[in-house]
Amino acid sequence: MEKRPTSLTVIAWLIIVLSLLSVALVFAMSSNPQMVAAAQQMHMSMGLLQGWSVLGTIVNLACAYGILKGMPWSRVVYLVWGVIGLAFSFYTSPQKASVVLGGIILVVVCAFLWTNAANDWFQARGLMLSRERSR
Repeated sequence: MEKRPTSLTVIAWLIIVLSLLSVALVFAMSSNPQMVAAAQQMHMSMGLLQGWSVLGTIVNLACAYGILKGMPWSRVVYLVWGVIGLAFSFYTSPQKASVVLGGIILVVVCAFLWTNAANDWFQARGLMLSRERSR
């Protein structure tokens, strides 16, 4: 498929913007005493929270790049990282409703990542990590 579906372009750019915003907010929150207290309720240090945020941003930016370029591994990594992030958040977050909302968003995004148009863009079906060979 020559043309990337618009839904994938929107998803990739949302991932980029939200990932960068997230890491900026996590580093800004270390100077806010209320946010430091909230992080302590999560039973983790500010350094661990910042490290997790940076790691998540790196993974998400790689996935967004892969989605824009049509690399099949990107949607599989996005799904796996999303599930890992949800499990981590469920364990650490005192606000379980936000974790449920994150799960719903993950399901909706993944539904778009595995449509027929997306399969054609990635030239892969299911959880394939590489492109199908031309016949």
